[in-house]
Order: sequence, then structure tokens, then C-alpha cells
Amino acid sequence: MNAPLPMQQLADAQKAATASLSIILLSRGGAYTAGLTELNDLAARLETAMAAAGKPVQQITTAYVDRAQPTLNEALDLCATARTILILPVMVPDEASLRRWLHKLIMRWRAARDSSRPAPRLVFGQPLLQLSGLTELLTHTVDEALRQPDVPEVLGDDPWEHDPKGWSLVPEHQHHVLWCVGPRCAAKGALQLWPALTRAIRETPALRNCLQPLQTGCQYPCNHGPLMIVYPDGVWYGPMDADSIAPVLTRHVQHGQVDEARHVHGPRRLDRS
Repeated sequence: MNAPLPMQQLADAQKAATASLSIILLSRGGAYTAGLTELNDLAARLETAMAAAGKPVQQITTAYVDRAQPTLNEALDLCATARTILILPVMVPDEASLRRWLHKLIMRWRAARDSSRPAPRLVFGQPLLQLSGLTELLTHTVDEALRQPDVPEVLGDDPWEHDPKGWSLVPEHQHHVLWCVGPRCAAKGALQLWPALTRAIRETPALRNCLQPLQTGCQYPCNHGPLMIVYPDGVWYGPMDADSIAPVLTRHVQHGQVDEARHVHGPRRLDRS
């Protein structure tokens, strides 16, 4: 029977175990950078707190299910050398169907790795709203919040009674291109392709003034992603890649022709009369 480890050896062993741990804070993305900055700040604070508690980790990074980068796959690649990768969902609300798919995603990521290298242990943490102690934390937050002053004054020169008049102006364009950045399309590279889409519109004179690109949530036929829909014609295209975006849009908008190779749904002929 092995003798128990001395306290210092035990502490060193625990420290080595956490040092081989990487943590991914997983959230939903958004259209604004403030949320991304806040999640990065949370990751930095957590890393500092872990180190102060004598539990330094290999790294703590952020990832997004949709609408922002890095994607979960990219974060897993970044943490691939750790013995254990802990994924902590910090998004509200929790969706059981999304969580099931995320479990599939990380299993596929591990299956696609080089089999000659040891696979890290993958752990999925409890959803945020199911964490023990959350009710007590919110109770404390209520007490703290009630000590704050009344609603603060609006910053800047704009009067609070009205919004800018420019927000009533409709942009001049005849077509919308809806670009799906839902979870499945994001995992297939849709976020990395978004700059290629906007660049194709900006650098193509026939598209620049008549086509408005918009990011959307899940459009549902995920197996065809990355997915693009052109309105008002209602033609769905996929799977899209960097080389197909400009030709498909130019053919559709400028020449009124549907690209058969990428056609998923909607009319195959366009009426420009």
C-alpha cells in the first residue's frame, strides 16, 4: 500500500493537474463589440483568481456559439495541448437542443484529431442558470443594487426625449443578402467568410449601392451551410465559400441568373420584367 503523499507533494501534484487544464468560456455572440470585451475581461479575471488560489491553469480563452469569433472549434484548437479542456457555458438561457449539438461538435473535433497524439479530456460545465449558489449571489446583488442612485443622466448632447433623425432614413438598396451566422453555419466557417462577403459587395460596383448584407440567426437547413439568402427573390444558396460569394451575387443581382451549383431553395429563374 502506498504511503500518503506529504502535504507539499500533494499541493505540487494538484498544481500540476490544474496547470494542464485549459478553460473555455462559451457564450452567444452579438453584433456589438462591448459584449466581446466583457467576456475577455471575465476570462482575465478568472485566470487571475485561479492563480491567486494556487490553481494556475494553462490558459483561459473565450469562444462563441454564433455571431462572433473565436468559434468553439477555434478555441478547442487553441487549447489542444492541455490534458483537460473545461468548457464553461456562460450564456442565458440554456437550450437543451443547442447543448446536445455542442456535445456532438466537441466529440467530432476530438475524432478529427491526429490519433498519434493523446486526446484531451473534454468536460462540459453546468449551464449558468443551473449553478449552485446563483440564487444567493443574486440576493446579494439586489442588496447592492438598491444602494445605487436613481437612473443616471443620459451622456452626451442628445436630448433623452428623441432619437437622431437619421435613424428614420431607409438606405438605398434593392436587395438584401441574409448571411446565416447561427451555431451550425458558424461552425462551418460562416464567421470567417463574413469579411469576404462584405468585401465582395464593397469592391464590386454592380453590388455596392444596391445590396445590403445582414447577419441572421439560424435559418434551419444547416446541412447546406454556410447559407446565404438573397431577397426579394427568395433564393437560398449554399454551401458558400470564399471563391463562390462574388460570382454568385454578381450573377444573381447584375444578370438576374440563379447559380444552379449553389441553389438550395427558391425560384430557379428570376423575373426582372
